[in-house]
Amino acid sequence: MPAIEVAGVVEQNSEKLSAHTDVLEGISLPDYQSILHREAVDGVILCSANAKHKSMAIDFARAGIPMLCEKPIATKTADAREMLAVCQAHDVPLGICFPVRFSEPLRQVKRLIQQEALGKVLAVKATNRGMMPGDWFADPRLSGGGAVMDHTVHVVDALRWLFDAEFTQVFAHAATRLHPVPVEDVGLLTLEMSNEVIVTLDTSWSRPNRSFPTWGDVTLELVGTQGVLSLDLLPWTLNHYSEAAGKHVVEARDGGLNERLLENLVEVVQGKAEFAANGVDGLRALEVVEAAYQSIATQKVVAL
Repeated sequence: MPAIEVAGVVEQNSEKLSAHTDVLEGISLPDYQSILHREAVDGVILCSANAKHKSMAIDFARAGIPMLCEKPIATKTADAREMLAVCQAHDVPLGICFPVRFSEPLRQVKRLIQQEALGKVLAVKATNRGMMPGDWFADPRLSGGGAVMDHTVHVVDALRWLFDAEFTQVFAHAATRLHPVPVEDVGLLTLEMSNEVIVTLDTSWSRPNRSFPTWGDVTLELVGTQGVLSLDLLPWTLNHYSEAAGKHVVEARDGGLNERLLENLVEVVQGKAEFAANGVDGLRALEVVEAAYQSIATQKVVAL
């Protein structure tokens, strides 16, 4: 993006900085408060540990600086609501990093649903499985949880957007089976939506760390009365088994979702667009996560 100037980068892990000294010369800052005092900072991206999102977001909102915040929006819904309230009070846009929303095949799936090409959608089998990321992701004080916290939100947001519907209940299991970490590394959720669609979601850190080609996967299989559709987003492949067409349709290509996510941030800063996924979307996804943890603790279905 030649029109964009990076005003500063904050990373307190010196090992991460050392690999990029040529790029970071002159813009590596000691703390995020330093960015608040720099002139002509038009927007920021918050990529800190989950538990640190709240304080950063509130400070940047009070400074009037639009921000794109990594998912999940926070570790607790109460914190997310406070973030939203401060952003609203200062009229500052808050976006959430849900790059899946920029997937062209996912948008094609939404069009197919609106056209009733699958008939009535009855169920979705979804996965968001990844490698065990380590670092602060496995520290419950910083992450707020393990694989369920890390991976539920992407698919929840994608399905809310696909169906224009909300989640109404969740039943969840989780355990630590694969890695010596103090958080859960496997999770399985069964959910129901306001449009009566039943969803299963595997949120596990179950992909091999050294040999898997990407950080993880995002897959959806939609079962309808008039067809079945499967979608793999990394890199994406769309399989549409269409009863109406009487054939199997396959499309595949690369995505570039992160680039589109950042382009959206730039358009927001320039006043040309709104965030594709905003703070309210982040809150709704976190509400499902919070309900999932309540279900895990009580071994009961939890209503949203």
